[in-house]
Amino acid sequence: MANNLTSVPRHDAPDRELALWMLERMRDSQDFLGVIRAARSAGGRDVLDTPAYIARQRARLAPLYQGGPDETVDLPVFVVDRLDAIAQQDLLSCNEETVEKILAAFLAANPNIAATVPANWPTTFDMAKAEVEGRTRGSFKPGFAADLATAARSELARRAELDKGRRTGRDDDRSS
Repeated sequence: MANNLTSVPRHDAPDRELALWMLERMRDSQDFLGVIRAARSAGGRDVLDTPAYIARQRARLAPLYQGGPDETVDLPVFVVDRLDAIAQQDLLSCNEETVEKILAAFLAANPNIAATVPANWPTTFDMAKAEVEGRTRGSFKPGFAADLATAARSELARRAELDKGRRTGRDDDRSS
């Protein structure tokens, strides 16, 4: 189900199915933001590089990177401000994603250190999928899969409203 990008679940589908579908939408958002980043790095802009569209994609990704309230880290204000600036510039959803990208860049630039990290280290998406499928527990906040299912239902409702608006617009065109 989740691997079929054209398949859209019913709004009353089981939470697991909805959560897996939402993970695929999140992966799409990550890929899309990568296209925007590449366009910006090349000195250009993508036609969809708009604040509203980017905000929706970033908000969609944020649940992958936000831990529970007991996982906060005290940092100096200037570090938090710098992380926020990097996240804004590089279209990252939150500081946790920023740190993950910084770590990946550090390991890419330091192959000797990277060699000490297990090669089969799971990606955030791999860990999220394992959590939704029940193969792991505790990598994400409690209720993670249910939260994804709720987000999927909201996404399905948003799509239904857009489709309804498009159909109404077409019906209006036909009556003219």
